[in-house]
Amino acid sequence: MRPHHHLARSFPLLAALALLPACPAKAPNEPTTRAPEPTTAPSGPEAIIAASNLPPTIGAPLQADKMGVTIHRLKNGLTVYISTDRQKPRFNAWIAVRAGSRNDPGDSTGLAHYLEHMLFKGTGNLGTLDYAAERPHLERIQQLYAELRTTDDPQQRAAIETQLDQETQATAQFAVPNELTRIYSNLGVEGLNAFTSDEQTVYIADVPSNRLAAWATVESERFADPSFRLFFTEIEAVYEEKNLSLDSSYSRVSEALLRALFPQHPYGTQPTIGTVEHLKTPAYQDMVDYFHRWYVPNNMAVVLAGDVDAATALPVLERTLGRLAPKPVPSPEAATLTPISGRVEREVVVEDRKGVTLAWHTVPVTHADEPALVVMDWLMDNATSGLLNTELELTQKVPNAGSNNEFFNEAGFWSVRATARDEQDLGEVEAMLLGVVGKLKAGEFTQADIDAIKVNQDIGEKRQLESNQGRVWKMAASFIERRPWDDVVARDQALRAVTRDDVLRVANAYLGDNFIALRRTKGKQELPKIEKPSITPIQVDPSRQSAFASQILEMPAPQLEPDWLEEGNEYRHVGLPAGPMIYATNTRNDLFSLEYVFDLGSRRARLLCHALDLLDQSGYGELTAEALKKRLFALGTSIDFSCSADQSTISVEGVDANMEESLNLLRAWLRIPALAPETLAKLTENEIAERRNALDNSNYLGWAASNYARFGKDSEQLAVPSNKQLKAATVGKLKPLITTLPDYEHRTLYFGPRAPEDIEGMVGLGPSHKKVKPEPDRAFRAQKGVAIYLVHRETAKSSVSVTFPLSALDRALRPAFNAYGEYVGGDMGSLIFQEIREARGLAYSAYGYASTGSKPADQWALMGGMGTQVDKTPEALATYIELVQQWPLKPERFDAAKTALEQQYRSSRVDPRWVVYWVQSWDRLGEERDPRPWMRDATAALTVEQVQTFADRFKQTPVIISVVGDREKVDLEALKKIGPVTEVKPEQLVSFGAFPKEKVEKPRAPREVTATSGPAERAGAAKKKNAP
Repeated sequence: MRPHHHLARSFPLLAALALLPACPAKAPNEPTTRAPEPTTAPSGPEAIIAASNLPPTIGAPLQADKMGVTIHRLKNGLTVYISTDRQKPRFNAWIAVRAGSRNDPGDSTGLAHYLEHMLFKGTGNLGTLDYAAERPHLERIQQLYAELRTTDDPQQRAAIETQLDQETQATAQFAVPNELTRIYSNLGVEGLNAFTSDEQTVYIADVPSNRLAAWATVESERFADPSFRLFFTEIEAVYEEKNLSLDSSYSRVSEALLRALFPQHPYGTQPTIGTVEHLKTPAYQDMVDYFHRWYVPNNMAVVLAGDVDAATALPVLERTLGRLAPKPVPSPEAATLTPISGRVEREVVVEDRKGVTLAWHTVPVTHADEPALVVMDWLMDNATSGLLNTELELTQKVPNAGSNNEFFNEAGFWSVRATARDEQDLGEVEAMLLGVVGKLKAGEFTQADIDAIKVNQDIGEKRQLESNQGRVWKMAASFIERRPWDDVVARDQALRAVTRDDVLRVANAYLGDNFIALRRTKGKQELPKIEKPSITPIQVDPSRQSAFASQILEMPAPQLEPDWLEEGNEYRHVGLPAGPMIYATNTRNDLFSLEYVFDLGSRRARLLCHALDLLDQSGYGELTAEALKKRLFALGTSIDFSCSADQSTISVEGVDANMEESLNLLRAWLRIPALAPETLAKLTENEIAERRNALDNSNYLGWAASNYARFGKDSEQLAVPSNKQLKAATVGKLKPLITTLPDYEHRTLYFGPRAPEDIEGMVGLGPSHKKVKPEPDRAFRAQKGVAIYLVHRETAKSSVSVTFPLSALDRALRPAFNAYGEYVGGDMGSLIFQEIREARGLAYSAYGYASTGSKPADQWALMGGMGTQVDKTPEALATYIELVQQWPLKPERFDAAKTALEQQYRSSRVDPRWVVYWVQSWDRLGEERDPRPWMRDATAALTVEQVQTFADRFKQTPVIISVVGDREKVDLEALKKIGPVTEVKPEQLVSFGAFPKEKVEKPRAPREVTATSGPAERAGAAKKKNAP
């Protein structure tokens, strides 16, 4: 099933679901809201807990609950959710706090988010060698930040920042940076992370089941009394994260939309990452106060899913996290939810895709209309057969379109969006969107369309139950939303009960004349400047270890034994006429996935990818594209075509009972496609528009620049058809590329409930099986020394990729290279992250990894990269190269890397759904069986001297670098001292070249327009006037 689109600011699983009494009807211009209720502070633990609006406990799973959730309360009010699944000896552990950017002080935005960062720094016991000696310096830092907030004078601020740097150096004498990460790495904990959004902050870990006690002890220490050490360098990492959002069109559009929807409410006025103005002067004391106000056990939940149960977990949690003291939980400050009056237009300037988003106020979470609004959203956009998909995308009227529901605790909204081609008028695009909304409100859909949504919702629920992450996400959402679990369990019934009349009612109730019209216009934005402070690098000593860390690592625990994949048990190879099939059994549910992998792509058949794009927008025989999409959606089947320079893939997923019909539809689609010249013309027009936008997109340019630097003329962006070739393509040229594709040899990957003998004769695509030449081996650009390829773009950050190429080395050296990759870039405790981000504050992201390619003769390379503020680029890059080429391996860090790898081998398990992909990768490398047993043995025998010998190779290797950043802000002379700089224009990175200079639209001032006509009339008027 294809993913449904949602904004990133809250849980993506906010489906609706409570069966509550309907709320009174609202006036058309009045938003449905739920304001926080004021509270009076209770006294005494029992009264405090009773007043904390906590969910009812559930000692035994509810009968209809497929997740088998139980909910418990510790004596201090901490809520514990548990969903047991014994599939692998690990559990996902989330600690959720009911506080996010909604709770930030209005003059200290971003605070909840940088507090999240600081809760990785340790405590008086964790992350320090001598807290008594460190503490006076930490207190002085707190005073200095208070002073910084009182002055705007540049000289005074610089003097204070100098003192902050000095005091940070003083604390660094005692600090053990990232000790939390290092402990967890040694314990085999994976996926350590956290996220903050409007109403929540969540701390994440994937824990081996034998390390429950150690994890709970560390988390108890973490949240009991944190120490905010190394704040001066960490806030620099937050600046870098802010730079990422400034360069992201998606982030800017999301923030602009929320500002327009909620102009007097923190949902709109307080971006989670914070404003530049507030980040320049971070509120240290406010952060401390925020922690003590909101991080209390009766406002937090521990959410566990996997190989864990209540009988084991609750006594451990009571001994550890149960020591946190409950406190009264205040209500968030009251805020105003302003009704939208008429059509309110706003504008945001972006550099890539122009477009339109329209948004209406709807309802908060748990409102009785939530289920109907969820189904309404799927009717409009399910990525296959929704009204927006068929009316605008399938017809190629716009490059892409979609819709989104967002439910907050106090309000909600629904939006539709479409991107536009450069020549399209945004008024026309808005009219198209309103026209589709009009069809929804007029009831141009059937009960069968709703029934198909329910089929796909069921599939999504089954997929969610396959993973521990899906389980914890759903449980954590219920806690944040104050949604009782019996209401969550009622989700299926609530959605199944939605009728066509329900959807019509909510569509007409909420999608009226009062809405936001956000126009994305192309142009240059003025980027705010954050001055780079002078930071003295912190000395990171990997030999340091606190007494607390030693105690944790010495805690007794039963050893987990590795579990390898064996042919005949977890998978099988089956020889088919078209090539090998890799088979794995799905024992959890009735879903199947089938993938056909062809070693053919645009490098050999230049127009193949374009042909597959056309097929995706077409029907077959007499069946129209819309009818085919609707039939597939009704079956719960998704068929997706993907294509790259060297490979094409056809993916089929769905319900086992519908597998035969789904494959029959696929074979007919491939053999007798109904390709229309007019569809091709519009597809080509949209593809060229997307290409133009891509050259203005930082992420795309970063990817293309790294490939250009690494592979030169063999870059995959240079293996796509030119615009001229696209325009010259005809249905006659493209159709044979589609109809003959099934006639080539390919690999078949099957995961599902059937036995191999039951599917062997069913999955074939045709009788012919032409040979395919092997794809070329990976070869990096031939060069000597350091070479830097600079692509100019006016950005707040530089995107940097670094490659140290090697030849294709002997298989026996793979463990040493893998160990070195773990040493330099395995996690937040690795060399690159520690030295570039933690010690120097030079980047938000900094990473490295060992790449041995996908085939035996592929060249090896150490690859990595950074996202760094533009003016820090030379320093960050020089540091990166120095770390790899000059820093000797330290035994303590090497031992930690080996321990981390050993714990991965012992506790990691291959998810059944991914078995076929792992086996395919081993086959391509020439491995006859699971290579992890011999890799583990070889890794255990490695010495630091052996890995140092391997690492010494990088002293002589070339260094291939790409930088996408602003040449006016990058110190080019400093960059040239690292290596010769070749400036590359964006159009040189791609085969389609430059585009004519386009006229940049002049941004208009925000305006409000109140109209008396309805959406349909305004749509028509806009179209006639050819203007918004």
